[in-house]
Amino acid sequence: MSKLLKAVEKAKKNREINSQNAFSFNEGDTLKEKSDDNAIVTTVAAEDSDTTSEAGKSANISCSRPGQSCDLDLDVRCLTENRVLTSSSSPEFTDIYNLLRTQIFHRTKKNHHNVIMVTSAAQGEGKSLTALNLAISIARELDQFALLVDTDMRNPSLHKYLGMEMTRGLSDHLMKNVPVHELFIKPGLDKLTFLPAGEPIRGSTEILGSPKLQELIVEMKQRYPDRYVIFDCPDLLHAPDALVFSTYVDGIIFVVEAGKTSRENVMKALNLLEGRNIIGLVLNKANKENLEND
Repeated sequence: MSKLLKAVEKAKKNREINSQNAFSFNEGDTLKEKSDDNAIVTTVAAEDSDTTSEAGKSANISCSRPGQSCDLDLDVRCLTENRVLTSSSSPEFTDIYNLLRTQIFHRTKKNHHNVIMVTSAAQGEGKSLTALNLAISIARELDQFALLVDTDMRNPSLHKYLGMEMTRGLSDHLMKNVPVHELFIKPGLDKLTFLPAGEPIRGSTEILGSPKLQELIVEMKQRYPDRYVIFDCPDLLHAPDALVFSTYVDGIIFVVEAGKTSRENVMKALNLLEGRNIIGLVLNKANKENLEND
């Protein structure tokens, strides 16, 4: 973890010295990989965030038959503005998430670990976009499928990145017994399925800890062994939701925002996850200087 913490401190210092250029992004400097004994550190280019663009059209949703998953007609311009991976994304941008995907495969396949949550210390550090683009990258593999689930039930945001209006979702299954297969959405990529969170709800900690959700996760894990299930979870330091949820998953991706997340918050969050399987650390909005000489 020490290299990540050094990178966080260095990014913070760089931001203070030159705030106007703190997140400038130079192509060719997008990707750098380092690792220590327990974790993967992958840097993601600057300007990734949980702040979605208001531009772009809403996606059109159509269901061919009642009771079946719905297909999305996505607005590519909206996706691009929201920094979602598309076939038009630059090779450098695509490679960032392909590298993260490859490292996760290396850390999980041998143990048949396919249920992963993505979280961060605080809000707005890029966990949702990381989860979404990781799921897309996995679904592009020839022999892999991905199920992306929005479990940030206090502040769901994945549908915004996809340009969707909020529809039904996981909360409808857990609270209204709507069959989960009726809530699945196909967001335009053959091997990717998306389960939205549904309307924001109070008391999400109790819902995320319910036996019904635990049974659903077991079913998701076991039904299709060639499928990765990626959960976008709330941050760790403002609510107990993610900590409760971390007991159900095979591994955790922890997102840190370069130049923003403090060393103190990183340590607090990682201490909360003590004993859990942290398989990857993503240093988001990083540039080359964040990791040089560490």
